[in-house]
Amino acid sequence: MIVRVSRSPWRLLGYALVAVPMILLAVDMLVAYKWYPFPETTTARGQVTAADGSTSEVTYEVYTDNGKAQRRRDLAWGSALAVGGLATIGWAFAGLVTPRRLLSADAEGLTLWLDGRRRPPQHLAWEEVAEVRSGLRRDEAGEVSVLSLRLHAPERVPLRPVGAAAEPPWLHLFAGEWDRPAHEVAAMIEGYITGFRGWEAYG
Repeated sequence: MIVRVSRSPWRLLGYALVAVPMILLAVDMLVAYKWYPFPETTTARGQVTAADGSTSEVTYEVYTDNGKAQRRRDLAWGSALAVGGLATIGWAFAGLVTPRRLLSADAEGLTLWLDGRRRPPQHLAWEEVAEVRSGLRRDEAGEVSVLSLRLHAPERVPLRPVGAAAEPPWLHLFAGEWDRPAHEVAAMIEGYITGFRGWEAYG
């Protein structure tokens, strides 16, 4: 049996839905001002000369000094929200179309993608894995589900893994965004480790 773990499509869809109001707010701050407060203005008067040479007085709204500062703020925040929202939607839909593999396990061993798509994954043979656990780990954002691997050789634990925490000989994989629960993956991996130990003892 081959175990494959990717990012949860529901979590990606959730990120995309969160990005939609970011983009709507950005459009409102940059152009529409339907819900977001319009910058402070004052009334100014001026003269307009027509084609026949006649002049007429018109009134129009101009930004006050405070309004100019507010407009610059709206442009900065609106642009940041638009870029962030579009980038989030693009990233989420790319993940839905081509799911990113995070972990896989087969008879040969365990493969972990800890440095993103562009770098090669880390391969661990089953004889390198001493123990596997699932549980909760507390960090700055609260408690997060983890899959914890204890390796026989502490130096095999990567120093700065992406999506994981290194505490040699332990490697804690953050599983909150996985498409499978950590305890289910732990049970499957434990089956591989137990099978390898049984084969080693028999051999």
